[in-house]
Amino acid sequence: MDSLRGFLERYGEKGYIVLKAMLEESQSPARGPRPGDFSFKGLKARIASYGLEYNPSLLLARLEREYGVIETSFRSSNQHWWRIRDRRAVEKAVREYEGGEEEVLDPKVRVLRIQFWSLEPEKLLKKLRRLSTIRSPTQRDRRVVREIAFEILPLLARFLEEAYNYEEQLEREIILAEEILSEAEKALAASSRSQARLLGENARLSGAGEPI
Repeated sequence: MDSLRGFLERYGEKGYIVLKAMLEESQSPARGPRPGDFSFKGLKARIASYGLEYNPSLLLARLEREYGVIETSFRSSNQHWWRIRDRRAVEKAVREYEGGEEEVLDPKVRVLRIQFWSLEPEKLLKKLRRLSTIRSPTQRDRRVVREIAFEILPLLARFLEEAYNYEEQLEREIILAEEILSEAEKALAASSRSQARLLGENARLSGAGEPI
């Protein structure tokens, strides 16, 4: 925490903007698994969304090498991802810089968050996206959709009913839960279309075999 105070004292508003953008980018919904909390490209776009034109590369290097706040989790010729080593410390430093007090989460919010992530939502979303794009689902695919609908989605619905009372604290979880419901509807529609085509084909073949 002392190192973050030193960082903010040294770099002021620019340092604050980079830390804030890091946190927000790391909490943004992702399409499938990603190799870190945030990428250089995503961070730069996040800063631009504030109406600022600023290259954060220098401060990112300082945060990693001098302050140990972040560490590289993936790097290639066209991508660079980092992991935030102590998210809570960064959140506290940002709140202090903004003049706010440290947030104390309601125990109910903590329980809801635990319940939600225990459902492995990112893995579930990836599975539903695959199912929704299958043109001819197998019997096994339809069974998977049915199991999700009866076993997981009721739990998700109960979570959302409670989570809407804490939208600010559970914004990321709510967005992801709603995305899961949307993909589940698409997966069901894909399965239903396939079933209808199969029934129509069977009826046509059956009719073709009847004597005139």
